[in-house]
Amino acid sequence: MISSAHYSIEHLRLCAAGVDLHVVVQGDGPPVLLLHGFPDHWAVWEPVMARLCRSYRLMAPDQRGYNLSDKPASLHSYGIDCLVNDVRALIRVLGGRCALVGHDWGGMLAWTVAARYPDEVSHLVVVNAPHPCRFAQQLRDDPAQRAASDYVRRLTLHGVEELLADHDCARLLALVQDSGAVALSDGERMQCLAAWSQPGALTAMLNWYRAANFDAALVGPGVDAVPDLSGASGHIAAPTMVLWGERDGSFPVACLDGLQQWVPNLTVHREPQGGHWLLREKPERVAQWIAEFLSARRGV
Repeated sequence: MISSAHYSIEHLRLCAAGVDLHVVVQGDGPPVLLLHGFPDHWAVWEPVMARLCRSYRLMAPDQRGYNLSDKPASLHSYGIDCLVNDVRALIRVLGGRCALVGHDWGGMLAWTVAARYPDEVSHLVVVNAPHPCRFAQQLRDDPAQRAASDYVRRLTLHGVEELLADHDCARLLALVQDSGAVALSDGERMQCLAAWSQPGALTAMLNWYRAANFDAALVGPGVDAVPDLSGASGHIAAPTMVLWGERDGSFPVACLDGLQQWVPNLTVHREPQGGHWLLREKPERVAQWIAEFLSARRGV
């Protein structure tokens, strides 16, 4: 067996939709783009990349506002259209069509790109992130989802950056460790602290939430999708796999209900003992699921 060390990690800077993004590339084979969520950065994918790099060309960016990527000052720069355009620019770098994998905000963004631009996504893998149409339904109709999503309101409050930075980012560390369910190594802990300590990073990360239209989903008749799909129906043409840790405190398991009305070619793996950070809890299992899914559907 070829060791993953044979495929060294490359750190690059790429111009996306008007911003420079720090990206990490590893491996050889069909292209796969990996999108992290809040409050992570590219390194959350590192254990998965080490297991997939023998078969795939993997790219994991620091998304705009995060870690070593640019941090525009304007709130408008974190709107969903800008985020989608970043992903499309990276897809073009990878050759114009690729498998798209996302977790949390990265998963919501992956759903959105696949719905708006189906020709650019060969396969879709989403880890603990609801389909935009189902999420809008949940926010409108499910008190449990509204309660679970109340953290979004708190993250948009004035001065929350200072609160999150207190005591060496203790609240953020508790978040990614799922209140003790996930154990970070000393190296992972230092990586997280270094990313959150980048000038302007906390404000930029929070601006993803401030620029999103979550409030509109909670009033009146609500909205059709969160994030906005810009007129797309929400239909996902690509073969799709959803991985779900059932102990997720942000997205109840009900987010999986009725998915096939939008996602006809769907595979779902539920992990009863997993939480929101399934990537950190069970990276070997996540990598295995991704490898089996992409290998079985390579000709689709």
